[in-house]
Amino acid sequence: MNYLMLIKERTPSVLRKIPFKAILLWGSLSVIALVTILVSAVAVDFLGDREGLVQALNREKQWLQGIGQEKPRPPILILARNGEVIGEFVPVRGSRISLESCKADMGWLKKAVVSAEDREFYDHSGISLRGIARAMINNILAFSVREGGGSITQQLARNLFTDHSPTLYRKIYETFAAFQIESMMEKEEILCLYLNRIYMGEGRVGAEEASWFYFRKPPQNLDAAEAAMIVGLFPSPVRYSPLNDIVLSTKKQNLVLDAMQEQGEITEEERKKAMDAFSRRYELSLDEKNPHSGLIGAYGASRDFRRNDAPAANEAAKSFLYENVPEEIISQGGLKVYTTIDINKQRQALRAVRNTVDGVRDQVEQNAVKAGLEARLGNGINGVSISMSVPGGEITAMVGGYSVKEGWTQAKRIYDMKRQPGSALKGFLYAVAMDRDVLKPDSTVVDRRLNYDGYSPGNWYGHYKGEMPLRKAVALSVNTVAVSTLHDLGVSYFRDRLTQALELSYHDASDRFQGGLSLALGTGELTPMELLRLYGMILNQGNLIRPKLITKIEDAQGTVQWEAYSDSEKVSVLSPEAAAAAIWLMQAVVDEVEQGTAGWIGKRKQKDKNFLPFPIAGKSGTVQTPASTRRKYPGMPGSRDAWFVGLVPGEVTVVWVGHDDGVPFPGGGSSTAGGIWADYAGNAYNGIKARFPDVPNMEDPETVAEPEETPVPFMNPHDESHLPDSPERLEGDGETPGRADHFFTP
Repeated sequence: MNYLMLIKERTPSVLRKIPFKAILLWGSLSVIALVTILVSAVAVDFLGDREGLVQALNREKQWLQGIGQEKPRPPILILARNGEVIGEFVPVRGSRISLESCKADMGWLKKAVVSAEDREFYDHSGISLRGIARAMINNILAFSVREGGGSITQQLARNLFTDHSPTLYRKIYETFAAFQIESMMEKEEILCLYLNRIYMGEGRVGAEEASWFYFRKPPQNLDAAEAAMIVGLFPSPVRYSPLNDIVLSTKKQNLVLDAMQEQGEITEEERKKAMDAFSRRYELSLDEKNPHSGLIGAYGASRDFRRNDAPAANEAAKSFLYENVPEEIISQGGLKVYTTIDINKQRQALRAVRNTVDGVRDQVEQNAVKAGLEARLGNGINGVSISMSVPGGEITAMVGGYSVKEGWTQAKRIYDMKRQPGSALKGFLYAVAMDRDVLKPDSTVVDRRLNYDGYSPGNWYGHYKGEMPLRKAVALSVNTVAVSTLHDLGVSYFRDRLTQALELSYHDASDRFQGGLSLALGTGELTPMELLRLYGMILNQGNLIRPKLITKIEDAQGTVQWEAYSDSEKVSVLSPEAAAAAIWLMQAVVDEVEQGTAGWIGKRKQKDKNFLPFPIAGKSGTVQTPASTRRKYPGMPGSRDAWFVGLVPGEVTVVWVGHDDGVPFPGGGSSTAGGIWADYAGNAYNGIKARFPDVPNMEDPETVAEPEETPVPFMNPHDESHLPDSPERLEGDGETPGRADHFFTP
């Protein structure tokens, strides 16, 4: 049977009269004509732009080769006290992978890029027809867009010379530009420029910035799995970001590894080893119920720094640089900034802060979910740790937060963040009181109900213990004794000594220390650096101390642009006897026998002779959450701020833990912040032989019979049940400033 004849017979006569062949012919000619016109129009535009494109490509070639006006400027090196590089500040942002590095050092990254993005890269002249055909077939078979057809050269042309609009005009223009690039540049130059200019998400441009952000290493050091994840971001940095969707990101990573394996760049065994090591190293989870990216990109990165081993110190050094060196010198690069940072102590401090903050964040996330709030509230939990040597005032370690973020520097938390220190201020209060002879180190004090014009502070343990040695009152952080001490000392006098020790202006001090007698409980506002200065002064035999981070700045020619002067002048704030007595009192805080608020540290010290085998002293402070914040975050238990000041002979450290927006968190000064200090001190200090100064003219204190009361609970870093979750457990309405809302646990 002739089916064509049958179809023709059954086709209505009206349709048989339509000239399909003519329509098809003229339609095809019209499309060809339109495409020709469009291509011609694009060609005219491209020819008009060609001179500018050629000039731009010549500048890019010079930049890659390190010559001409566009040559990369050397980074500004920030050095630790031993000369080790802790930071590389780049005055001009962006990836700076040199052509030399691209040719010699890119290893896995080059293999991953070529395998996944353009297998014919070294064979084509700008576009890959086989690549386009293969991508179309694979996408059809997969019922999704798994591959793009654009060559590496086309993608580079798109990034350099087009607006990324999804139009045929842009695609044709990009093709012309790709041919121009291929005519002017070698393949290695094209590939290197591509790696430097591609957008990588999270505000990063280029593979170098992405490598530092996600994996905290230069691109030369990426292994196969890391390189595959970086390259997997190229098609859509937001969609495939491990921080947005770790499951989808790892699927894309495996597609890149598939391509590498097909091209013979990696074996099945090498691939399995690389992925196993990757999962362990970054602690990621692909669990369906709780997938997370672990340590990938967890600590962030700043585009200002190619290397950033001490983020807070590097940020402070950068600010100091612009304040003290002409900008035209800075912009040339090549300077060296010498700091007082001890690299081992810096690493230990950063590790200790991050480990503890990790745990607190998890707890806050769980509490938020239980309270029906957003789990991301936990991301705002941060920590600060600053250490300073005495008497020199050199900053030896400096941590300003858990991670690095653009637009919010870690240095701000250290120098500018003003928070109530709570009971962490009491050590300074008692030092001033003993300097004024209001108290003696062996004085007997009374924990009793007070009423000063209606102000009646309570204790964190909820009752009164009667007579006790002053050292016991410091160990227990008794609020009533602190307030009665300030009453006898005088609020104005104490405020003046604070002003003197911190070198504040009268107006600044008046604005910040308005709390009346509640100032004894830390209701004024201090920055972590200011609290460090107060206790550094005590450790410095009562003499004023000025923290120092930068010692010298040299330009690229070795000329000294700035150098710290020797500050040999002694300014006495307290007598050496009062300072020594204050340290002796604070040794009780970490003493289990004295039932100190951080007595768990002393208990461990007694059990383990290798743990902190040197004299230690400390003061904790926990600021409770105000009622207004509790109403804002209902069902969220915990504190607002946790402080700990740790002292060893020759060095003082201040630790703070809290939420940037004041969200309550489960923890306290003696446990959470104290735990960070103990972790840091146990790993950072070796071979301390010195001792704290002796307290002169000490008499044996009279034995004071303590009333039989509910014993003070033993505190340890893993048990927060002893801390009141909110001020309702104490007297007062929890709202009026300077009155009953100011209850501070130790």
